[in-house]
Amino acid sequence: MSAHLTEWTLRRLRAGELPGGEAHQARSHVATCVECQRVLHGLEEEQARFEAQVPFERFEAGVTLKQTRKPAARPRVNGLLVAAAALVLLTVTVRPFLEPESTNRLKGGGASATLRIGGEGPQRAVLPGDTETVLPNERVRIGYTAGPYPFILALSLDDTGEVSPLYATEEQRSLRVEPGDGRHWLPDSVRFTGTGNERVMVLLSNEPLELGAVAARALRAWEEAGHQVSEMGPLELGGEEIDWVLHKP
Repeated sequence: MSAHLTEWTLRRLRAGELPGGEAHQARSHVATCVECQRVLHGLEEEQARFEAQVPFERFEAGVTLKQTRKPAARPRVNGLLVAAAALVLLTVTVRPFLEPESTNRLKGGGASATLRIGGEGPQRAVLPGDTETVLPNERVRIGYTAGPYPFILALSLDDTGEVSPLYATEEQRSLRVEPGDGRHWLPDSVRFTGTGNERVMVLLSNEPLELGAVAARALRAWEEAGHQVSEMGPLELGGEEIDWVLHKP
């Protein structure tokens, strides 16, 4: 192997994603290539900076949102599972390499959202719109930059039609965003259990949204998508919406 390895290959090598033969060949190349060693070292430093921004201990606190797969049943909305101060963090696996500042820049004057995972492996980020596999015992945190929007609401919907509030007030309405222009993190972490797909939705809005109305709209979108959360379109409730699909094997 004479040419330098691509950064993508080096990221996959570092994450243990390369197949056996390809990984052996890549390691042999890195052992004798100063340039690839330099790039790999840079990736390790990048990961260290990434994890320092949100220390792992912040992922360890939280609650578990228990979910089980069940026979097809009438869609329903759960009672509020998380109070105003609690975040549901999701156990997701994403690309097992760092996505620098994997945020979703929205139309609303600098608003953005990001989802990070911490747990058994290195911290990593999930891009909005991605579908990622959930690993047991991993937890997720959601961060946001509110831009012009004063309210935020988060919920999820699984392929059985079960809606779970993630972030809302005790009155089941949108939370007020934290003051300041920088990025804020919804508090604590939560782990999903169970199997199947889960669509996570974060809604930034100019007015507080009622959880019941949002859940009803999400269920309509789910039905229109043939009961497949991965195929759902946007809820179109005004403001901005950021979505991730998590697969729980």
